[in-house]
Amino acid sequence: MIRLDAHDYAKAEEPLREVTINTLFAQAVIHGHVPGEVYADDQHNPAVFYIVHPYGMSLLFGETERESFRHKLVEHLSNTISTRQKSEWLQVYPRSWDPLIRSMKGPDSAVQEKEDTRVNFAFDRSRYEQAVKKYGKCEYEIVPTTREIFRELEGVVTPKRFWRDSEQFAERSIGFTLLDGDEAASTSFAAFLENNQLEIGIETPEKFRGKGYAFHVCSALIDYCLEAGLEPVWSCRQGNEGSYYLAQKLGFIPTVSIPYYRLEA
Repeated sequence: MIRLDAHDYAKAEEPLREVTINTLFAQAVIHGHVPGEVYADDQHNPAVFYIVHPYGMSLLFGETERESFRHKLVEHLSNTISTRQKSEWLQVYPRSWDPLIRSMKGPDSAVQEKEDTRVNFAFDRSRYEQAVKKYGKCEYEIVPTTREIFRELEGVVTPKRFWRDSEQFAERSIGFTLLDGDEAASTSFAAFLENNQLEIGIETPEKFRGKGYAFHVCSALIDYCLEAGLEPVWSCRQGNEGSYYLAQKLGFIPTVSIPYYRLEA
């Protein structure tokens, strides 16, 4: 299991296209948009890849029968020599990796018994348009997410967790913020923007939840996607009920559900 240099990340490009689940976070790493990590079984002719996004998501994909890689992978996932410094949520492709990962789970293992489900959604424009008619227009002001808002936002899912800094966000991303008075009550933004696909991130401070703000601010970003010829993308843990049900309220349809493994540091 070899950590690749950034100039070798392109070797993962073609194999990643063969993965049929949402891979936008992995694309952001191999395209150099965020400082992630890419591992492979071989530096010159890799057939297995392990990509880690700094937000804490990782993707294992490729041939499952490379024994030398499997041995190093088990060592890395179990964190017996502290090769991982942060916790991760791991996805695997193809599903034939699942037995190996599940065999490592246990109360004393870094691969936790806790397992969630990652859900990929497909956007249905007609459902979205019906939802907008049903819930009406927002009476609060919605503004583009500025550099200043970027720097001030705090929370679990904020732009600063997906982009290097406010300058990169302003140049490469887009976001909208709903204002309640002079406070940023809800922000929807492009967590990933790759190959005409825009994956939506959403953060609403706890005191502003339950007011319908997230629906309206996400609608602003979806409208931007439709005008710009971008495909809006949504993925989340099924255990994140707020995100899971908001997606469907906005017209997204669950299409793929896969195991999501918790790896402790």
